[in-house]
Amino acid sequence: MVVTCADANRRKLQNTLFAHFRQLNALELKGIHDPLTVDDYNLILMRAHGLGVPKYKKQSKINRQKDDAKKSAPSQFLSEITVTIVCVTRPDKILNQLKQAYRIVKKDAGIYHCDEVLGKWIIHPDELDLVPKNYPLLPLARGEKLEQFISLCVREGLNDYLQLIMDIGLATDPELIWRKILEVKQMKHQIREETWPIIDQFFQDMPEAIGKLPTFQEALASTQRQSIQLGLEQGLQQGLQQGLQQGLKQGTLGNEHRLVIRQLHRKFTQVPSVLVQQIEATFDMQQLDNWLDQIMLANELADIDFKIPSQNQASQKDSSNQ
Repeated sequence: MVVTCADANRRKLQNTLFAHFRQLNALELKGIHDPLTVDDYNLILMRAHGLGVPKYKKQSKINRQKDDAKKSAPSQFLSEITVTIVCVTRPDKILNQLKQAYRIVKKDAGIYHCDEVLGKWIIHPDELDLVPKNYPLLPLARGEKLEQFISLCVREGLNDYLQLIMDIGLATDPELIWRKILEVKQMKHQIREETWPIIDQFFQDMPEAIGKLPTFQEALASTQRQSIQLGLEQGLQQGLQQGLQQGLKQGTLGNEHRLVIRQLHRKFTQVPSVLVQQIEATFDMQQLDNWLDQIMLANELADIDFKIPSQNQASQKDSSNQ
């Protein structure tokens, strides 16, 4: 990516990590799956030199001869170009083994520099100091440095940088981010009110992260245990209620049976034992009530409609009513 800076832009960058930017800036970002190799480094520099080549113009023979004489001298336009390479993974071979060959020197913590006509900068976010000028690139750090930066952002209420961490830092060290942002025991008293919406948005975007937090895992396990216990209690209570209802129903049926049989014996001299057994086997309360009404009005036993359904039919009817 090429960034163009006017004088006003460069003044704004004076207190930032990019204070070295000149008129044109070739900005390269190398992620964890795209480390900076020697071939990459040389290709980036070749492209940057291409930025310093003036646009082609038709020239006279004399002018071409003058230009040919100047070919050995570096283009002065290169002095207005910088190359900035931000490496999430440290390029050890370039910074260690080839440091002398590339004339790279350590400018500051995490910042390496070579300024020979073309200004070249390599920045490794994991090594940067926790100072305001480095904040824009610290979301790209990993491990302990990122953990320190998240703690600083939460402590200082730097919501914009917390948002930046979630927007781009999740690609570098996602597990550390979701674990660190909601360390309840350590950071509960430090989280400001305006920070909670950002944390909430994080878990809306990554709901699966909640299940990985030990605090939520314990709460979930506790909830599951309570649910099982509650389910057992509810099942026991439901069973007791059903048993009680069944017992009450059986008791009511027994009373109804005795009432019908007693009225039969009072009204008629002889009541067949088979009829008594059939009445006792009847589970239809409505039928028992009908027989009781018929007994009151009957002159003979034959006047009563004793069409008693079988026990299986009565059980099926009772189940359908329930």
